[in-house]
Amino acid sequence: MDSNSHHAQEALRHAKFKFHVRQKIIVSRKWGFTKFSRADYLRWKSENRIVPDGVNAKLFGCHGPLADRQPGRAFLEATI
Repeated sequence: MDSNSHHAQEALRHAKFKFHVRQKIIVSRKWGFTKFSRADYLRWKSENRIVPDGVNAKLFGCHGPLADRQPGRAFLEATI
């Protein structure tokens, strides 16, 4: 996860000398390509409220048919 962040930033810093335009290295606070912050993603993942969906993730909320919910998970606390 973040163990290789320093190495990736250093590689990008060296690579910017190959391009003659100004480059910025931006480190995201989000988890991967999702819209969720790292802390929220890890918390919801441990609660089984987030499911991977390709490169994104789906967050299970309080909406939707009750028949589709698992037993014991019909009502959740309010999200976000």
